Amino acid sequence: MSIVKKIGKFLGILILVLIGLLVITLISTTILHKVKQKSNLEFLEEQGFYNPVSVGDHSLNLIEYGGSENGYRIIGLSGNGGGFPLELRELAEELKDEGKVYYLARAGYDGSDDVENEMSVEFVVEDYRKALKNAGIEAPYVLMPHSYAGLLASYWVSKYPDEIEAMVNLDGIVVQQISDEHMQEAADESSGLKIMNTIMNLGIGDVFPGMFAMQYPDFSEDEQRIYNAMNIMTMSSNAFISEIGCAASSINDTYDMIQHNNVPKLYISAENGYQTVEEMKAADVLSEYSINELTKDFEGSEEERIEKAYEINFEEMEKFKKEKMIPYIEKLGNCEIVNLPGSHFIYEEKPQECAEIIKDFLDKIR
Repeated sequence: MSIVKKIGKFLGILILVLIGLLVITLISTTILHKVKQKSNLEFLEEQGFYNPVSVGDHSLNLIEYGGSENGYRIIGLSGNGGGFPLELRELAEELKDEGKVYYLARAGYDGSDDVENEMSVEFVVEDYRKALKNAGIEAPYVLMPHSYAGLLASYWVSKYPDEIEAMVNLDGIVVQQISDEHMQEAADESSGLKIMNTIMNLGIGDVFPGMFAMQYPDFSEDEQRIYNAMNIMTMSSNAFISEIGCAASSINDTYDMIQHNNVPKLYISAENGYQTVEEMKAADVLSEYSINELTKDFEGSEEERIEKAYEINFEEMEKFKKEKMIPYIEKLGNCEIVNLPGSHFIYEEKPQECAEIIKDFLDKIR
């Protein structure tokens, strides 16, 4: 046998061995993921972050932050992604004098059971309603959604207005009709999340949790473990992928469902809450990449280029508010907008300021 054939045979065997080791490793990490899911839920329960409430064939995680028995029943609803119960703690603490504060996690999120059902807006809202009823938390509620949950709350308050005492939207989604073309674009964009979902189910997130969840320097070791576990459980769920996949149709369904009513509503506008170019520039909201994208054809000094980028960005924001946000707010009815400039996670970035705005709003409606 020639030396070339020997080398070829050796390389072939080596490749097969490496493939075999990879398969064994992935099988091992997949089993680890299943084992970790169970142990993580036990840990969440020990830490007071897991209280399953049955809604029939699955359970939703309901976390109570406490508060006054005689006040409102404030229901926090999260956007896409895990870890919201930890992010919400400071705001929940600030609102305890206003009533009982809860976080209700939809299927697949933050310790709630996974489901095979399509996570349409109708399915999720009905799940929420059943969970609260089965937990003995009586309506009416103050819904407090963030991001994507603004869509869910908009549907809920329009379909069941008698159940809702008020809605406090924390920089939530601005619901607008989506064209068939944009619906397909949204479906295509979900492919990357499907890859992430597969990676999580293979247990890679359990082996390297720091790669897939925000690491908070002020968290204790246990708090970071809770946050990591919630992110991994959420991103590895079928429900998470289903929700992203049908988000566009859920947005259209919600837009069609929205009915102007007199339920008091508050929209805290953060990302679009800037009132001047100077205010936006002082907050340093644009990355270098964004500045480059906004000023591709602009010729001028670096200082002029940055100034131009902020002017363009502010104009686009004002156009968005005029053409999309205001019509959405008017369609909801009886909705007040309060600007609190900051990041999309304004409830975490400025919990005291958020709380003061919410308290002022609630004081006016009772």
